[in-house]
Formats: sequence, structure tokens, C-alpha cells
Amino acid sequence: MRVLYRTLLVTTLCAAVSVFMFDGVGHAKGGGSKTKIDVRAELESTGSPDSDAEGQARHRMETRTRDGVPTPKKNEFKATVKIPVPSPGLGINTEDEAAGADVDLIVTRGSETIGTCQLMFNEFDEDDDDDALQAEFKLDVRLKKGSVRDKKGTCGGGIPDAQAGDVATAMVNGTPFLDGTVESHH
Repeated sequence: MRVLYRTLLVTTLCAAVSVFMFDGVGHAKGGGSKTKIDVRAELESTGSPDSDAEGQARHRMETRTRDGVPTPKKNEFKATVKIPVPSPGLGINTEDEAAGADVDLIVTRGSETIGTCQLMFNEFDEDDDDDALQAEFKLDVRLKKGSVRDKKGTCGGGIPDAQAGDVATAMVNGTPFLDGTVESHH
């Protein structure tokens, strides 16, 4: 009887331990949560100086949380600005002046600046609407393997944490000429 009791006890303990072990594995796979942010701003002329320039900015971030610890999986900030050549109101009259222009993007939340980025000249492109020549500037900054990578352009202080309601303002050679409100994108 003692042998039967011990065998039954050992079997019960093994079954209980197995259930708890596999139960923990099941929670580890499905127990995390995911947070996604996808916000964009369409950049339009501020009206002064008047310009046919246009642009957009986008912030995408994905974070996974396990056991209360958030881990960033994706964090990228991109922007494109297109400036017609010539644009006398912006001080750009030639292709050389366009290619050498300093184009910055400032992201603000209320009166606080949360990001300052410098876009990089990418290429000259013809506008689809009227075949006018445009200088295209790009920004592509992202988190990769735990560190910030500047693929095109740079952002001082890392990737701006742009959120809905923030304002993105493009400046050329220190003059603001485009802006837009950051909005959620689904």
C-alpha cells in the first residue's frame, strides 16, 4: 500500500509540476502587449514667404511590453520636403542654391521643441502636375538594434517623439516656410 501511495504521490506531483511549467510557457508567448503609434503631418505653405513647396513628416513606433518591461521594436521618423526651383521668396534661384540649402524640420509640442532635424538633399525631380523642377530633401532616422541610425539627414537628440497635436515646421536657411499639425493615421 505504501508503494502504491508513493507512486501515486510522485505521479501527481510530476503532473502538477508539468502543468505549471507549460502554463508559464503559454503565458510567456501570449502574455505581452503591443503599442503602436503612427502619426503624420502634411506640410503646407505658411503663406510668408509664399511658396509652392510641399512636404510631409511621419513618426512610426511599435513597442512590446513583457512582464512590465517595454521594449522598442520599431521607431522611425521620416520626412520629405520638395521645393520648386527657382523659389525666389526662399532665396533659391538656381539648382546649386537648392542643393546647398539648409532644410530643417522642427517638431514642437506647445511652446516646447521636442525635435530638431536636418534634412539631406536627395535629388532634383520634376513635379507631376506641371513638370517644374523641384529639389527634394529627405530625412530617415530610425532605431536599429538598440541604437539610432541616420539613414538620410540627422536629428539632434535622437528620434523626435512626435504625437498627435504636435506641430512640424520646415525651415530653409533659417526661414520657416511649411508647417502642419501631426495627426493620428490608421
